[in-house]
Amino acid sequence: MAGDPGFWDVAWNWPLPFVTAVAVLAVPLARIIWFICQLRYKQQIATLKDRVELVDERLGDANEKIGKAEEEKTALHTTVKELNAQIEKLKKRKAQLPRELQSIVDRLAMSSATASNQVSQLSEAQNAVAAAVSKHRDENHDGQAGH
Repeated sequence: MAGDPGFWDVAWNWPLPFVTAVAVLAVPLARIIWFICQLRYKQQIATLKDRVELVDERLGDANEKIGKAEEEKTALHTTVKELNAQIEKLKKRKAQLPRELQSIVDRLAMSSATASNQVSQLSEAQNAVAAAVSKHRDENHDGQAGH
């Protein structure tokens, strides 16, 4: 291994036209490689810009959806508050119903008693009218018979 010549040892022994040819070819080749790298770099940047634009659009759409969801959430929250208020009113109303129903039952009982009393009075009046009509017929009938 100590006897193996290194790359630079061999390169110093290359003929000058060969070294010149390698140098002449290496410079344009380096330029081509640099140009290709620049193209790839620009393509990658353009691709990244496109991705950023797409992500920005999606972010805008997501923000719109979030805004709409917030509005719907607020509307639902308001509706829940209104429904809770109505439930509380109905609970209070329910608590008052037994008293109101008792009051209605009492009024119905009074009306029923009044109606029964009026029916009794009407029956008595009908009986009195019937008796008066019967008496009047009897008197008219007797009067015509004696005539």
